[in-house]
Amino acid sequence: MKKIIVFLGVLAIIMISVPSLKCIALAEQVTRINKNKGLVHIDGGKDAGFVMGATVCIYSSTGEEITCGRIQQTTASYSVVKVNNRKAKQIQNGMEAMLSVETPDKEKTTEKKDCVDDSECGEGGFCVNGKCR
Repeated sequence: MKKIIVFLGVLAIIMISVPSLKCIALAEQVTRINKNKGLVHIDGGKDAGFVMGATVCIYSSTGEEITCGRIQQTTASYSVVKVNNRKAKQIQNGMEAMLSVETPDKEKTTEKKDCVDDSECGEGGFCVNGKCR
């Protein structure tokens, strides 16, 4: 009976720890930093989805975002990210690097189309010099 209880306890600990280890293993980490030039080397390359020009954000161990930058060089096994020199001084080896999900700007400039005839201006409008009135 004692062996079964110990076995179930160990099994419970393994079941709890495996998902958290999987999450840690998937995160890319900072391997080298050039603080003067603002270049951060990470251990994720093209195989991990890091492509040229993509935005990568660096996070501290507590999950706080330190800075973001664009990928300048990538190979199959590593990538180089350009960040602000001042922010690079806050980065340390082993910090987490993740691809950023870029959201498009909400403000889009829309130009009014020029009208050709009165039918484009609606029911009570008319076209004068390419503009509806």
